[in-house]
Amino acid sequence: MAASPEKVFVALPAEFKAGQSTLSWVLSHFGGCGATIVITHVHVPPQMIPVMGVKFHSSKLSPEQVKLFRRIEREKVNKQLDGYVHQCSRMKVKCEKLVFEKEDVVAGLVELTVLHRVTRLVISAAADIQYSRKMDKPKSTKATEIMQRADPACKIWFICKGRLICTRGKEVDTAPSVTPLLPDFDHQNLQLVPYQKEDDVQSELGLYDELKEACIAAENLMKRALNESSRRQKADEEVVLAIQKANEYQELYLEEVRKRQELEEALARANREIAQLRQANHQPTDEQDTSRDELQEAISEELTFERHIVDMDAVLATAGQVTEPQEHVHIQTDLDAGGKELQALLSQCKPTAFSSPSSVIQSPYDEDCIPSYFLCPILQEPMRDPHVAADGFTYEADAIRGWLDGGSDASPVTGQPLAHRELAPNFALGAVIQDYTMRRRPHRFS
Repeated sequence: MAASPEKVFVALPAEFKAGQSTLSWVLSHFGGCGATIVITHVHVPPQMIPVMGVKFHSSKLSPEQVKLFRRIEREKVNKQLDGYVHQCSRMKVKCEKLVFEKEDVVAGLVELTVLHRVTRLVISAAADIQYSRKMDKPKSTKATEIMQRADPACKIWFICKGRLICTRGKEVDTAPSVTPLLPDFDHQNLQLVPYQKEDDVQSELGLYDELKEACIAAENLMKRALNESSRRQKADEEVVLAIQKANEYQELYLEEVRKRQELEEALARANREIAQLRQANHQPTDEQDTSRDELQEAISEELTFERHIVDMDAVLATAGQVTEPQEHVHIQTDLDAGGKELQALLSQCKPTAFSSPSSVIQSPYDEDCIPSYFLCPILQEPMRDPHVAADGFTYEADAIRGWLDGGSDASPVTGQPLAHRELAPNFALGAVIQDYTMRRRPHRFS
């Protein structure tokens, strides 16, 4: 059996147009002598990997994502090198394809010459656009480094724009020859891919199409996985925000419960005082003055309760929620009932007649000294229809409505913004004012 012909390694870029002129020179000089052309390419793995339109460094991504992306890139490079294979097939020259992966092109070519014992190597001296007739040595930095670092036993041809620029190493015969040789089977040990027939080329193209479809499917799966990861991250953030808001609402609810308990305790104290006043109504005449003072204190406390309720409504309105409104209405109803009981007690507390039939018993309120809480802060007159505003102060209904309708949202007393524009009738104070008005008239006894 005849000895296998020596192989010629041609270092070419992945882009077919950039290395077409170099391969054409190789085919014209070595294609006729039966040599096998080894299309060699050093693939540099990219460090920046695009994900969803944004590039990330490979160290920032998972190993699976990096491995998948680089496998797709290698398949793209193999697909691009098929242009050189087709050119060799048209010239009926045997060729093989070798892709060597390395971080540096020069280091990859130097290592390749040692591993595969390359004795003949053809590389580009410079880009075709840099060619000139006076060019007698490589202009490319990579070509210059390869000339200096490659194995001395390796003959190197430097080509630019389809023309030989210079050589390095011992001379070899490049005369064309038509001597047919047997196929080379030793290339399998070097992990090279042979291309000897057109049918084999078509088969390989079909295989690459299948690989391309598989890569597209894998890329779609990676995108779906990234979208799912982003969706889950967003859902986790929403859960955290919901937990924080729930904690805030719980704190507001506990604060409202505490205030409601305070109001209930105050209401219980007021009921006890009302019961004591009922008992004091049956006491002798000299003790009725003391009972009346206690009654006035109960009335003042009732007004304080009303203001506490209004403050609690403002707090609930600010928190953006309403908690147990029925219990709140029950407290308001109890206060209104307490005001009516106070009014009834006032009517029962009649002054005792003096011994003189012509004596006149005046009301316990001085006609010239009207209590300040009977006066409307806006009109400075006794109120007939008292209503409580959001600031906790009581006003004449018509006066405060006119104030709000006039475009003012601030408190007439404090000047602070009102939490809302709702008004609540103050039945307890209305009953006291009504009793006061009736008692200003003198009562004569016969």
